[in-house]
Amino acid sequence: MAGRRREDGLDVLAAATAALRRHTPDGWTAVRGDLLALARRAHRPSAPVRGRHELGDFLVATDVLVVDLRRAVATVHDVAATAVHCATDEDAVLSGVTVEVTALFGTHLPTAGQATHAAIATALVEVLGTLSPPAEQVVVHVHVGDVVASRTEL
Repeated sequence: MAGRRREDGLDVLAAATAALRRHTPDGWTAVRGDLLALARRAHRPSAPVRGRHELGDFLVATDVLVVDLRRAVATVHDVAATAVHCATDEDAVLSGVTVEVTALFGTHLPTAGQATHAAIATALVEVLGTLSPPAEQVVVHVHVGDVVASRTEL
């Protein structure tokens, strides 16, 4: 009985798929690529991150901070950032950074992780100001997501 219901469900799915394909406008396939490209280029405002210097508080777009953090990770030998994510609290104060990296095979990962932490901490002070949350208040996670055989793959 259970096997029959599975077949009935697949039959219904196949019929629904066929019906949808019959009603797809012919021009859709011609404009599909353009629409997807347009959606990828659409402006998506990034969340603000609060910084603080001697003149007071200011806001920096997360996208700007991520670019600077990627540049900082680029200074770490044999490591490349593949993704950088920032987390803020309800007051837009930075609470965490997650950096996903690729490392060159043979790299001592604990040392590379420490160097990445140091580079991130330095960049945070440079971008958010010396009066922003101290590095020990911002949780920084370094995730090694891949190891590659040559520097050209970094």
